[in-house]
Amino acid sequence: MSSYLVAIHIIELVAALAGTYYYLKTTDTQMKIFIWYLWFVIFIETVGMYGYLLQNNYDINWFIWIKNSVFCSNTWLYNILSVVSVLVFGKFYYNILNQKSSRIIIKISTIIYTVFTILYFMLSGTFFYMSLPYNMFLETFIVFTFVILYYKELLQSDNVLIFYKLPVFYISTGILLFYLCAAPLFTFDGYFYEINNSFIAFRNVFMFAINIFLYSCFTFAFLYTIQFKKQ
Repeated sequence: MSSYLVAIHIIELVAALAGTYYYLKTTDTQMKIFIWYLWFVIFIETVGMYGYLLQNNYDINWFIWIKNSVFCSNTWLYNILSVVSVLVFGKFYYNILNQKSSRIIIKISTIIYTVFTILYFMLSGTFFYMSLPYNMFLETFIVFTFVILYYKELLQSDNVLIFYKLPVFYISTGILLFYLCAAPLFTFDGYFYEINNSFIAFRNVFMFAINIFLYSCFTFAFLYTIQFKKQ
């Protein structure tokens, strides 16, 4: 496992701990589902490490069974994470926004994505082997819609005067920039599996940088705004 992945796991843990600390100090129920999501991401990322273990050749029955089964790849874990991410983001912004039209858009978008993903994997039988085609672009479009609806309502409310005190503002900014940066990279993801060391090196560094940025935004959102909640 590379040092990049270790660093990302550490910053993910820091963000989850910061969120937990924020909740214990403020009992901000709006943030509860998002904080649980951060711990869920850590769980998925930790379990997903078994892929590195399978690169070895241990003469153990259970190890050989996993290596020869559909679980030989951890793709299925990240397919679950993709669906859960959209569901959580949908629920998160649905609870925050008040405008009926925005909540309807969020609800419909979440349902369509979830149903489409489930049907696709049921019909294609590729759940354990590959991700949803153009999944990053679908997620980016959905998240972009959610965040824009949030910004729109923020600008139309009195909260725009205290936006810097709201953790959801920093979280939304981090999520939006992360997806907008990651989506174009996945356009060239076909090169990732080719013998192209330059692209692989660039991809690793780029994904490392935007992940550090994302979880740093989350950490900052919790630790910086907690002072205003206490007041």
